[in-house]
Amino acid sequence: VGIVLAVLDRHEDALKSYERAVALKPDHAEAFNNRGNTLRALKRTEDALASFERAIAARLDYAEAINNRGNALVELGRCEEALASYEQALERQPDYADAIINRGKCLISLKRSDEALASFDRALKLQPRNAAALKERGHLLRDRKQPAEALMSLDQALALDPDNAETHAGRALVLLDHKRFDE
Repeated sequence: VGIVLAVLDRHEDALKSYERAVALKPDHAEAFNNRGNTLRALKRTEDALASFERAIAARLDYAEAINNRGNALVELGRCEEALASYEQALERQPDYADAIINRGKCLISLKRSDEALASFDRALKLQPRNAAALKERGHLLRDRKQPAEALMSLDQALALDPDNAETHAGRALVLLDHKRFDE
């Protein structure tokens, strides 16, 4: 029920559902993970972090909860710890594309662009049609002053997800940087 309520943006109701679930089964890793996601949606990031920790304690190999802990840590401005969390998720599930992409975004924040690019490329080897990886790769390549490659990645991302405003904005910035105003 909590998942449906969260999808409907009824996060307070979803939280109540997850609270009932973990009261009935205190080691329910998935309920704690979903509770954490709901708490993040409610901007209660510290509480979300604690919920992800409970999910991980209940199931040590739970890569999704470990990845989500990393996302909460990023929101709290603790990128070094988040990076360690993403690495931990990838130790458990090496082909986890979301964790690879999140790792790349975190590496950008840490000014480690070569490693970030390698992360996005790794995600794309696993999922060549991953619009999020292509978008992030395009933004990074723009920052690295590689406009042709940036446009190629952003165009591929838009072909997969034509309504993504961030990708359109990134593409426009590349064109603006190179005085291609008509485009």
